Amino acid sequence: MHAAVLRYVEEVARHGSIRRAAQVMNIASSAINRQILRLERDLGAPLFARRRDGVSLTAAGEVLLGHVRSTLGGFRQVRDEIEGLRGVVTGQVRLAALDSMLVQFVPAILTALSQRHPQLSFSVVALGPANVAEELRSGHVDIAISFVDQRHRDIEVAVECKAPLGAVVAKGHPLAGRRRVTLQDCAAYPAILVQDRMPLTPTLEAEFAARRTVIRGRVISNSLEFMRAMLLAGQGVGFFTRLGFAEEIARGELVHIPLVEPRLRNIRIGVMTFRRRALAPAVALVLEEIRANWGAVNPLPQRRGSGS
Repeated sequence: MHAAVLRYVEEVARHGSIRRAAQVMNIASSAINRQILRLERDLGAPLFARRRDGVSLTAAGEVLLGHVRSTLGGFRQVRDEIEGLRGVVTGQVRLAALDSMLVQFVPAILTALSQRHPQLSFSVVALGPANVAEELRSGHVDIAISFVDQRHRDIEVAVECKAPLGAVVAKGHPLAGRRRVTLQDCAAYPAILVQDRMPLTPTLEAEFAARRTVIRGRVISNSLEFMRAMLLAGQGVGFFTRLGFAEEIARGELVHIPLVEPRLRNIRIGVMTFRRRALAPAVALVLEEIRANWGAVNPLPQRRGSGS
């Protein structure tokens, strides 16, 4: 099958819509639809169920999608390895990370790599933890830096560290002078809550429910920069690791107060890859650079994964 058709299938499956896939690829939707219809005729089975609001994969489409992802990923790796034979490290590495890791850590890593290997390129997206495993499995992402979820056995954790959740408040907040706090202490004040950041949101909700404590959300957002501004303005209590606010905490503008609850103290952040996919040379290079500098993420002791 032609590589273009494989990409069409992959993008349509990813977006659940021929129209949206066409917009992303900057190709006429009629051209994509025509190629997919031809492929369906060749295979003798429908690949997508057409609906008024988009498309969904059929059973045959699911089977084909696995082949598509394997083929495209294999071609990309072969291309990078051939470049490596010439002594040139090249290729695009696709990395997804929590917003907090994109503030300082990831820019520093990619800047250092770009200086040593100018032919490397990077695709970097902010990604909530709920989507990490699927993005790694699908091949849309090579490396992810996010909260560790031990339920995903096919996800390799290369290196990880503790990233305890704490209450983040402005320096003038009534809680700012406390050495540690409970969720019940925090519930007395308006909260700045994160939208769609599994597993933290349900973990927090479960802890509040167990203590029959009601949290009053003044702001709910998925924008780290917006929440930073609201915290600095003294608009509430946020529940975060230190990572996204390291500079403000160092300057004394924000205060990170450890939470007493054990489940919130034991949260870990890790660097992950898909266990069943061999690493392309460029991906392995980026992964090694992250490992070498992982101590900068958190001064707490590291724990290396089974792939170390």
